[in-house]
Amino acid sequence: MKKLLVIGAIALFGGMNAQKNTILVGGDISLLTSKDKFGSTTTSESNTFNFNPRVGYQFTDNWTAGVKLGVGTGKVTEQISGTSYEGTEKINNFTYGVFGRYTQPLSETFAVFGELDVYASNGKATYSTNAPGNFSSTNKTTGFGVMFTPNLFINFKNSFGLNFNIGGLGYETSKIKDSDFKTNAFGFSFGKGVTVGISKNFGTK
Repeated sequence: MKKLLVIGAIALFGGMNAQKNTILVGGDISLLTSKDKFGSTTTSESNTFNFNPRVGYQFTDNWTAGVKLGVGTGKVTEQISGTSYEGTEKINNFTYGVFGRYTQPLSETFAVFGELDVYASNGKATYSTNAPGNFSSTNKTTGFGVMFTPNLFINFKNSFGLNFNIGGLGYETSKIKDSDFKTNAFGFSFGKGVTVGISKNFGTK
């Protein structure tokens, strides 16, 4: 199994020190590619992209609340060596919700914060193969989720810096439209990955 993870961030400019009555703008961009081989014949390759901006208002020196969006796309291709078989799944997701954040400074450079996200989601997945009959199917989903993540903030200058987290704790439920199929998932993902984002506080005065 080979994986490559590239994480970028939204470029933001200007502002003043993070404090009461400032606007927080931030987010992250991620690109994940992977290639897996099952047995000696089946190969699966996937590519996913996610863009997650957020805007909030820091109404005290420690508390921030705001809104968030998320847009994601993905494609998974499966092939069987020695045959012409190919199966493809295309996935599109959109999420929207609110977040609350409590920040505790540790020094002029470092701070830690816990963030709680509550969001709704909509998704669409289309699967097709070149098997006889050119089979194709499409599923649309709706969902709801709650996620808590601890983060480390490194301040470079005037509250412009990087956010790091290594996982979180969350619950998510989703349902396929026009069917009785429903999933409920509780996740504990600490240590399974690293997310890097950029954030910046802007003065409102």
